[in-house]
Amino acid sequence: MKERVIAMDTRVREEKLRIIRQDGAKQENILEILIDLQFASEEGNIDKETAAMVAEELHMTETRVYEIVSYYAMLKDKPQAKYVLKICNSSPCHFSRSEEVCLSLEKKLGVPMGKTTDDGLFAYHYIPCVGACDIGPVIKIKDTVFGNLSDEKISALIDDLRRGRIAV
Repeated sequence: MKERVIAMDTRVREEKLRIIRQDGAKQENILEILIDLQFASEEGNIDKETAAMVAEELHMTETRVYEIVSYYAMLKDKPQAKYVLKICNSSPCHFSRSEEVCLSLEKKLGVPMGKTTDDGLFAYHYIPCVGACDIGPVIKIKDTVFGNLSDEKISALIDDLRRGRIAV
């Protein structure tokens, strides 16, 4: 069992190094590297180990890496919810009731925008246009966009995610 855990850790480490080195491990690419690492992370954040790897590979201090992570709102140093629901708040989606989507999520999940549910499954926040104006209002979860949302569709989406019926 222990060998399997070590092998998995090695694969994760190798994947992180691949991401860091894909464009030559240059300091001027740090923001792109951190975003890619965060996206690849199961917890949706830049953890201490990852920050140390970035610092070593880019010849920076860990403190400098953490300064960058803490400066940019899109980067997180703490684990995020399993499902981060991103509500498009472009003008078309705003006029298509994106605010009502937030109210529906707050009611269904029991937490305000920006907070994570007690079970660690859900969090939600606004994002700029996702390019799906024709089906607004929309929620984006990772690379999947859900549109034409109503209270009923939002409730069903949350229930399906909880039960593992939808893979995103």
